[in-house]
Amino acid sequence: MDTEAFKIRVIPLNRKLNAFALKFLNDVDEAKDAIQEIYIKLWNMRGELEKYNSIEALAMKMTRNLCLDKIKLKKTILINTSIQNKLENNYNDDTLIEKEQDIISAANRAKKIIDQLEEPQKTIMQLRDIQGYDYEEIAEILNMNINTIRVSLSRARKKVKEVLMNTYYNHEKAGNKNSIREIL
Repeated sequence: MDTEAFKIRVIPLNRKLNAFALKFLNDVDEAKDAIQEIYIKLWNMRGELEKYNSIEALAMKMTRNLCLDKIKLKKTILINTSIQNKLENNYNDDTLIEKEQDIISAANRAKKIIDQLEEPQKTIMQLRDIQGYDYEEIAEILNMNINTIRVSLSRARKKVKEVLMNTYYNHEKAGNKNSIREIL
């Protein structure tokens, strides 16, 4: 793809990609930075763009993945900062730290379970349950039927619940009698 074709086919996606990134990141500057990164990636792969059926779908998927990576990084930094701040403020209450570690551990377990789901369940669950998109938006993003999305989401939630419950029961058998709400 030459420069003119890139200008015609890729650059006009800017407004749509920015709005999409903004829904994920909730920060105008971060969204603009993310889209700038996407344009750089698309420019670098301009020779391969012709083989894709929809450059827009590719750009949306790249935007989603980049935004999710940024969110994960931000959450990790916030969690680590929160723990560090509590430790620096001389929190001597070991149970508070222990509970916080349990929550972080449970959140990480749930995230790992979601990450191990097969596509499209993984993406649908992230968009619906983590990012809060409605079914119509997900259908547009993934170019899928709404009923298929509902079925996939139901199966994904069931799978995550089964794995979490198995983890909880194994945890309980090991001697920890905390409720599932305390673990999650």
